[in-house]
Amino acid sequence: MRHDVCASAELAAGDLLSVTVQSRPIVVARTRAGRLHAVADRCLHQGARLSRGRLLDDVNGDTPGEYRSGGDREVIKCPWHGYEYDLQSGCVLFDHRRRLRTYPVHEHDGRITVELAESRRPAGAVTN
Repeated sequence: MRHDVCASAELAAGDLLSVTVQSRPIVVARTRAGRLHAVADRCLHQGARLSRGRLLDDVNGDTPGEYRSGGDREVIKCPWHGYEYDLQSGCVLFDHRRRLRTYPVHEHDGRITVELAESRRPAGAVTN
């Protein structure tokens, strides 16, 4: 189910927006290139709000002091201890086994929406 979070004009390139959708803290990001991403708004390390962090270009290097663009990957950096996450996959950059929950985000008719999966019970599940 899609949930309206803001007008498109409220989220400029390079901005982060903290929203709560069905009790879930989510950060919606519009990269400098204009791409939209939505991830859980809690750092996996100590729970800081990633919406208070910043967007960065991914950089690589083989030696200290050497920096080159990491390509199209956009990164969100935690404001507390600097954990960095790939916005598309939600993966921690230094440990791809750990990742944030990501959410489909859409822009249509001047509005931005975030999609949450419907809760589904397994066949035969019993509820009280």
